[in-house]
Amino acid sequence: MRFVRKDLGSSARALLYFTILIAFSCAGVPEHSSGSEKSPVAQTSIVDKIENQIEKLLGKEEDPEVVKVLLGGDVMFNWGIRDTIKAKGELAPVKGLKDLFAGADLKILNLETPVVSEKNWDTGKAYVFQAKEADLETMSFLGVDLVSLGNNHAMDHGPEGLEETLKFLSDRKISYIGAGKNLESAFKPWTWEGKDTNLRIYSATNVAEGRSHYASTSPGVMPLDADQWVKKFQMENQILNSVKNGPKFLKKGLNGKKSKALPSSQNQFRILSLHWGVEYSPFPTLDQRKIAKTIADSGVNIIIGHHPHIPQGIERIGNSLIFYSLGNLIFGSRNAYLNHNIIVILHIKKSKLIQVELVPIFGKFQNEDHLVRPLEGKEAENFLNEIAVLSQDLGTKIRIEGNRGWIDPD
Repeated sequence: MRFVRKDLGSSARALLYFTILIAFSCAGVPEHSSGSEKSPVAQTSIVDKIENQIEKLLGKEEDPEVVKVLLGGDVMFNWGIRDTIKAKGELAPVKGLKDLFAGADLKILNLETPVVSEKNWDTGKAYVFQAKEADLETMSFLGVDLVSLGNNHAMDHGPEGLEETLKFLSDRKISYIGAGKNLESAFKPWTWEGKDTNLRIYSATNVAEGRSHYASTSPGVMPLDADQWVKKFQMENQILNSVKNGPKFLKKGLNGKKSKALPSSQNQFRILSLHWGVEYSPFPTLDQRKIAKTIADSGVNIIIGHHPHIPQGIERIGNSLIFYSLGNLIFGSRNAYLNHNIIVILHIKKSKLIQVELVPIFGKFQNEDHLVRPLEGKEAENFLNEIAVLSQDLGTKIRIEGNRGWIDPD
């Protein structure tokens, strides 16, 4: 795909737009007579047509078959986020993200906090996270489709808190993965089909406050056991392939009519959200890299990591990409170790990854309100260069252009 640089000088851009507008004028863009005022709707229509033509000429026209999947890091509402909400309003921390989220087809975040009734809040411990039901207005405002709960704080209020969290999410029509009433429900993927793309998204953690927080026959979060996950993927593949290639009666609905064709395992795009790693370390461990290799070899396309609270490098393993840590996103910390963070936007076409977009996100909140927004200019470039160096050490090349990092397919 061809991308035009976004850092054209303002004078060059103005000259280009002026030239295009003159061309359209000569080509017969209608003028209104002095005796009649053109309606705002008509004026908007003309402007839209001109802007569409400009985008085509600049090579920016969107491919209608591409699905953009936005993935962000850790989210909680305590500490600095709560202070900013009290001072500036419920949506103040995330208003700077609205336009970015609006441009994605699917939005997925790691919700690292229970959402519980205020009467159940525990104020006696430093690292028990808790959100109010009203805090989910932030998720609704950003249009979040899915949250991962496979992390070390989803069980901060025990099974009752998890149950309440799931209810509040369901009431908002926000889907969830990585936790549930038992191991089977915690493993269950979120599936999405559209634009000839089939997604299966999972969530797990190898960081928990004790074995009792992992799902089993009782509620909990999905544990990360690489061998267990490989076996589960193999079983899924067998089921998908047997249904795809099986007898005709398997492909019929309950009414006897032919159902929509089911995708085989080869036509699935798998994303695994993992809560793992060492807090405030910019490097993945050797054990993480071994786990990533095992899971990537099983057919997972993307691993999205979090828990270190700062970003780490990106590794390509075969046809898979491993984002060891995105860092935070909406998170109230103010400590000296904070860095900026990353949002990843996957560009997927017909279940194939065609490009990855890395969006640098402001995260150094040591001395200011928690107003989360994309980085721009030199600050964005410098931070992306940091990520490029960390990723180059893992064998992955990042191209930096227009306040974004780009990973192109091999």
